[in-house]
Amino acid sequence: MDLEELICLIQSGESEVLEYKETVGKTIHHEIAAFANSKGGNIIIGVTDQGKIIGTDVKSAIEKVTSSIQSIIPPPALQTEKISVDTKDLLVITIEKSPHLCSLGGVVYIRVGTGVRPLSLQEIVMLSSEMGTINWDEIPMLPLEDLRPDYQDWFFEKVAETRGRFILKRDLSRYLRSAGAIRNNRLTNAGILYFTDATEHIPHARIRKIGIGDQGPMWSEEYEGPVWKVIEEAYNSLMRDIKRIDIVTGTRRVKVDEYPPRAVREALINAVAHRNYTISADVRIFVYPDRFEIKNPGGLMPGVTLQDPEHIPRNPSLSNLLYDTGYIERYGYGIKMIEEEVKNHPLCSVEFKTNQATFSVIFRRDLSSAMDDLDHAILQQLNTQMKSGDLAEKLETSKNTILRHLKKLEILGLVQKKGAGSRTHYLLKTT
Repeated sequence: MDLEELICLIQSGESEVLEYKETVGKTIHHEIAAFANSKGGNIIIGVTDQGKIIGTDVKSAIEKVTSSIQSIIPPPALQTEKISVDTKDLLVITIEKSPHLCSLGGVVYIRVGTGVRPLSLQEIVMLSSEMGTINWDEIPMLPLEDLRPDYQDWFFEKVAETRGRFILKRDLSRYLRSAGAIRNNRLTNAGILYFTDATEHIPHARIRKIGIGDQGPMWSEEYEGPVWKVIEEAYNSLMRDIKRIDIVTGTRRVKVDEYPPRAVREALINAVAHRNYTISADVRIFVYPDRFEIKNPGGLMPGVTLQDPEHIPRNPSLSNLLYDTGYIERYGYGIKMIEEEVKNHPLCSVEFKTNQATFSVIFRRDLSSAMDDLDHAILQQLNTQMKSGDLAEKLETSKNTILRHLKKLEILGLVQKKGAGSRTHYLLKTT
């Protein structure tokens, strides 16, 4: 940090990421740990609370800081730097945000505004889950007697159906332990979500669908039970809401879903599988006249971005159970699959929004892209089979443009592709 940067930093005033101190006090390790558990930041030694530079004995200050941070577990990553302003020396401590919670004697501190406070046990569990340092779904909670035998029977029937695994009766408990549903002879949180009426024990493990009109919320529906049942009921309800649009060309009429069902189902499964269950909020579906949004508590895991959506499950045991029963098709493929489905669908677009607290998938209807003049012109030409190059020549446009429109017409069920390579040709699809 150069002198100009330091002066600008001091002039900006204390904040969540900046603290002034005249000297290294007895609670410096609390403040360092709090910065590491929050956003990171800087502590400047030798500056008053009002931002006046008074200087400090840098060598002594570094010794005190080095000694005090020995009690922080795990040790935070930080740097110290001596910077002189005129004849006054300052010590700048730069603390990085820690990927793990740093504690002092079992107490975890965070930075709030310009102060420091300890976290409650519930807050520690929530923050640890969000950071991926503990797996909430692996914590054992309920006695095995709470497992519903009919839900267990359904589970193993689905394992046999979708994965081709036939588990012997004597091996059922062992299989559930390896899948993460049972631990220490108790149902884990994942087991509760899958093998009990989950919302009796975890009330926010539901999906709520809300209809939004011009004046705000108009109606709502709730789906409760084990997560696989919640997914099915919410998806079937959403499919009933999604309209099938009539596409007419000549004497032909084809019905096409407003939104691609496979992408919608994947978004719903991801919301249940990867949400943060330590946050007391449910998964919500907001239904607008021209769009709908699936929103779940908890953002992307640390290290995961929308550009590189690598599979790092927040709930690995729950993900295992969803995979075993065919809900998760392939790890790390959810966002990419949704994008591909929407890209090949002519009637909608998709947007992803994420922050630390929530993740949203927004499907928007775009009927204007369904059929245009060029689409109708292509269909008029395909009374006899034709190659894409011949169509481009007849309609006086580029071959790439023709191929793009032919792909859309294939999805709409109006055109079929025959042959391969140089022998590829297109014709109207017969019903």
